[in-house]
Amino acid sequence: MIATLTDLQRIGPPSGLESDQDPPTVAARALLRSSGYHLLRTLQCQVSNGVVTIRGTVPSFFLKQMAQEEVLKLAHVREVKNLVEVSTSEPTALESEEQRWQQV
Repeated sequence: MIATLTDLQRIGPPSGLESDQDPPTVAARALLRSSGYHLLRTLQCQVSNGVVTIRGTVPSFFLKQMAQEEVLKLAHVREVKNLVEVSTSEPTALESEEQRWQQV
């Protein structure tokens, strides 16, 4: 489904949080904030000349990809710069295995 600006302007941004009020940026932020993935709601984005730039931090590559998929729903998006960082507080399986061997 392609979301239009008219559809997303009804959702609108949370008051007081947006410094950029141009319709494409507001629409992209509204898409992220209305996502079923709660952590996507914390991401920041900017739209300029059909290029959406997403920034922030999520705990998995899956969520990073889902952020990109959400903003691709916007009409007239020609590129996404996904600058979202993946940062987990839990060790990976390999790190856990290394820690286990260091304790022996």
